[in-house]
Amino acid sequence: MIDMVGRFEITFNQIHQHLKELNGYPKNDNFVELLQRSKLKHSVIRVHFDQLKQYAKLRNAIVHEKTSGDYYIATPHEKVVEELERIKQILEKPPLAIEFATRPVLFYKEDTPLVHVMEAFDQHGISQFPIYSDEREFIGLLTNDGVVRYISRSVQDGVIDLSEVKAKELISSELIPDVEFLAATGTVFDLEERFEKSLEDERKLKAVILTESGEADELPIGIVTTWDLIKVDRRNRDE
Repeated sequence: MIDMVGRFEITFNQIHQHLKELNGYPKNDNFVELLQRSKLKHSVIRVHFDQLKQYAKLRNAIVHEKTSGDYYIATPHEKVVEELERIKQILEKPPLAIEFATRPVLFYKEDTPLVHVMEAFDQHGISQFPIYSDEREFIGLLTNDGVVRYISRSVQDGVIDLSEVKAKELISSELIPDVEFLAATGTVFDLEERFEKSLEDERKLKAVILTESGEADELPIGIVTTWDLIKVDRRNRDE
């Protein structure tokens, strides 16, 4: 039967391996260094950062400060081992991105009258809608900010007629907000990587749209914005 020290070391090494994987197996695979890098990208690590850092100190005491025989200067308490195992299980099977997405996704075709979309902004309290062509091709994200900009450019003598304006006219009249696609089976780690990469590339990722296989020509199953990422942190703190 594996004792507490054995369980602790096995679990710690498994978490270390997960951290290497999350960071692309860098040359410097020091546990604390990997932990620091992962903290910046992943909420699960961020929430458990202080715990894992303390566990690293305990692990060093177990491995490097053993006196003789089976006598250790420090040994982990059962609750510590159980908590470490719980964190490992989260890393092995992270939540799916779809769990944090807004569902169902309201979307419109390119020929939808703008006034109908504006009514939906007010009725549903949603700030952006994906717009698709008749061939189900994604053509852009129509946002309430985009509507305001369009109106400000189009008003004449304090009057503007929106009765004939279609959704596609707003998409074609401005830069399309940065949007990426992810398979519905993607994990929260995949999701966070998308937003982190956009920051590194100095792009403003407005949303990640989840589709069945992650292709843009599939109908949306869920949509995640930076606001939804707050739910990820909140849930990890509550667990």
